[in-house]
Amino acid sequence: MIALRQALSAGLLLVALVACDQQDHQHTQNQRYYFLQALEQVDSGGRRLQASGLDQAELSAALAQLDEGLGLAFRVERDFLDELDLRLGKNFERYFIKGVENYRLGIEAGDREQQIEGLRLLRKWAEFWNAEKAAIEARLNTG
Repeated sequence: MIALRQALSAGLLLVALVACDQQDHQHTQNQRYYFLQALEQVDSGGRRLQASGLDQAELSAALAQLDEGLGLAFRVERDFLDELDLRLGKNFERYFIKGVENYRLGIEAGDREQQIEGLRLLRKWAEFWNAEKAAIEARLNTG
């Protein structure tokens, strides 16, 4: 009877460990998705905004894409980014998120200075990202 209880306890522990591991894996996959899609949506929206002669519908679509990217960026956890690179979380928040916020709000308010500040922050993000992208993506793909 004792052996049966021990076997059941060990089995339940194993099931709990596997479930925990699956949840951790899913969480990591979600974070990876949020991060990469935030970058993609903002990049794509920004490229659309650079086109000349945008009509109101095209402008709205580009801004919606920036908003989508920003929403995803807010879902990325700092700890996840810091596991990839100790500077990534800080730079993502300081340059990427703040840059998109400033640029987006500047467009909406017609505030050229705020747009320029957003672009300045995004340029700093791009400098960091371009230098570290390959190494970070390699860690993302092995995790």
